[in-house]
Amino acid sequence: ISQDKDWWRSVWNAGYITLIALTFQNTLAFLLAWACDREIRMKNFYRVIFFIPPVLSEVVVGMAWRYIINDVDGANIINKMLVSIGLPQLVHSWLNDPKTALTTVALVHCWKGFGWGFLIFLAGLQTIPKELYEAARVDGANAWHSFKNVTVPLIIPVVVLVAILTVLGTMQVFVLIIGLVGGEFAGHTSVPVLRILASMRYSSRFGYACAQGITFGAILVIISFIQYRFSKKAKA
Repeated sequence: ISQDKDWWRSVWNAGYITLIALTFQNTLAFLLAWACDREIRMKNFYRVIFFIPPVLSEVVVGMAWRYIINDVDGANIINKMLVSIGLPQLVHSWLNDPKTALTTVALVHCWKGFGWGFLIFLAGLQTIPKELYEAARVDGANAWHSFKNVTVPLIIPVVVLVAILTVLGTMQVFVLIIGLVGGEFAGHTSVPVLRILASMRYSSRFGYACAQGITFGAILVIISFIQYRFSKKAKA
């Protein structure tokens, strides 16, 4: 398995998607949760809307975004919108170009999964006593100082939890990718679980698929251990 370039490329692809999820997805989830935790109009409506994507079927979401992003009768919805607003130079075959396919998959995954982080962040923010913010205002702290000295220290354990769940969930993503790329098990959007399925489906190499699964499991255990050590330091 150490000589299988396709396998290690799929591991790299999963790592790339996970990196985008850790940064863009979780940042978006936290900012939206922070906004909904404040006194804004229709915040309960926004809470419902933001939690809709995670509860949708991954296959349905993948197929829907495939219609929006990929070529349908020579043009897709995104490209038509770019042309309509005067940006024809940005028209692109997003899922067919190796340079943009993986990033496109990662962004769709972020849209599908940010609601879980949003919900956890919102629950964590609501556990912070409001008296601490009031005391900070009495001491002359502005909104930034309250955020830096009250919100951030108390939300760190929640951030660590969301990061762990994001890594373990994103590294194992595959159903959404099948819906997006139409069932292809190899190529520039392949991930470890798809490689394991391909070994069993196309070549009937069940022993090799088992070896891939054990290797992938070991990778997840190592990542979990590293995150556990980091979380202990962060909480301390």
